[in-house]
Order: sequence, then C-alpha cells, then structure tokens
Amino acid sequence: MKPFSLVPVFKDYLWGGTKLKTLFNKRTGISPLAESWELAAHPDGDCRIADGPFAGSALSEFLRKFPESMGSCRASGGELPVLIKLIDAREPLSVQVHPDDEYAKRTEGGAGKTEMWYVLDREPGAFLYCGFEREVTRQELTRRIADGTVTEVLHKASVEPGDVFFMEAGTVHAIGAGIVIAEIQQNSNTTYRVFDYGRRGPDGKERPLHVAKALDVARRAPACSVPPGGRPPVFLPGSTLRRLARCAYFSVDLLELSEHCEYRTDETSFLSLLCIDGSARLAEEEWRLDIANGDSVFVPAREGTLFLEGRGSFLLTTVPEEEH
Repeated sequence: MKPFSLVPVFKDYLWGGTKLKTLFNKRTGISPLAESWELAAHPDGDCRIADGPFAGSALSEFLRKFPESMGSCRASGGELPVLIKLIDAREPLSVQVHPDDEYAKRTEGGAGKTEMWYVLDREPGAFLYCGFEREVTRQELTRRIADGTVTEVLHKASVEPGDVFFMEAGTVHAIGAGIVIAEIQQNSNTTYRVFDYGRRGPDGKERPLHVAKALDVARRAPACSVPPGGRPPVFLPGSTLRRLARCAYFSVDLLELSEHCEYRTDETSFLSLLCIDGSARLAEEEWRLDIANGDSVFVPAREGTLFLEGRGSFLLTTVPEEEH
C-alpha cells in the first residue's frame, strides 16, 4: 500500500491568526485560522486523502477498510491513536487541562490527552504556561479560578523555535500569544477550560469553563515539561535524525534533510511525515511523491525503505507497540 498526502481540517477558533497561511501555505478562506489538523480521523475533524487510488476518501473510512495500515500499534476498536496539528496562537489560548485515559473513558467515553509541542515560530517575548510554580491545594486552586488569578501560580516558560514541551494529561497549561507550534497528541478533543481571560464567543457570551472536571484531573504541582525518551542527534549521510520524544502514545523524530535519507518502515506502526520547512521527493521503487512545506503524508505500516531527496525539516511520528 502506497503512502498518500492528506487534506487538512481547518479550525477558526477566535484566538487564531494568519501564520498558517503565510508560513505553511494553507489555502482556505477561513479566518482567523487557528488550527490545521494534519493527521486526524476524529468525529470533530477527519482528513481526506489527497492523491492515489483512494483520493477523496475520508481517512477514517480508509482506516476502517484497511486497519492493518495502522500496524500492530493500533488502538483497540481500530481507531487512529494520534492526532497531529499545526497551531497559530495570535492570542493566548485558554488556561486548560486534559484528562487521563481512566477519567476520560469514565466521563467522556473516549481517550485522554497527553501531548507534545514543537515550537515552529514565535514573536519576541512569547511564553507559555506549563504546570504550577509550587504545589497548590484544591481549595486555593478553586479560589484562584473563581477570582481570575490562576496564572499567578502557573509556571511561565519563554519559548524559542525548536523548543520541545511535553504536556502529560493532568498538566494545567496554555499556549501564549505569538506562538506557532506543531502538536502531536492522543486522538482526543477533550479540553477542560480553567481560565479564559473573560473572552466572549461569537454569540457574545463568555466561553464556558469546566471547573468541576478540571479540579478532578488537574495535577496541582510543578510539572516536568521535558519530553521523555529524547535522544541526541544521529548524523547520517545527507541527513540528521533526532528523537524529540517517546512515550506510551507516540514517538516523534525530527529529520533534518540536507541531501538524501533512507528511512526504514515496518509493520509495527504507520508513519506520519509532516514537512515543517523546505521540500523533498519521497520515493519507493518506481513510485514518487513531492512534498512541500506544510504537507502531511501518511505512510501505511509495512516493511520497506523510503527514500527522501531534498532539503528541509520533517516531523516523523509513529506509535510504540507497547500496550497502554
């Protein structure tokens, strides 16, 4: 089964901007453009296949017909285990928290949400929140949510392009204004808002908070945002490969391509290839696919070797075989 490009799903949340259009060639009339879902087979966003014999089909439909394309790593029920996005935060996102698997299954009927962020661009002075500066009690957190002072006890981290942050489920966090990231996460769209700066939605009403559930799942202590499983770069002829993170839900590598690269695939997992800079040609025997900045490619699980030629940067995502 051959790799194929994906048509993204666009989201127009009120905090979005225009950088996904200018930096990654996203063509849409949606404005503001907050998120581009690059690998998604979720009820809230389902990518379509852009080329090849299945062009026009929804990714979820393809995966139902060919569950083996996800590899032995696939989640129970045949669902795609991960969701990958590009995010442009012209304004800060709400302070929020996501549940773990146990709580999400019990209350939402789905997966929890652990995620990883790779910073692509930022305005000078941009920052994000991740966890607390110190341990807080449930009583204090409840009070600070009520009086709007919760950001006073959150850990504030400045960001630079190339920075990597890991947000385990239960970590209270927020992407700050002026940041563009790639997000690799569990296949979940469950978010509990803790604080939203008093903003109002299109209906003129303040967007709802989810305080009770947030208090149930929030880890009220400093968080370690350092990604687990990171490794130093491996220098190969024509390329450099660096492991950014590996956890129970996903493994992410950064491929810096200067000329060419050979990448081995296997039956364990599909491969998601997201071009975040430059361009390349993906080849396998007599098959070819040109990839430009902002393009997302799904490589079905199977034994083989992919050949990439060009110059650019790519996020390569797979799913570990271990059960979780």
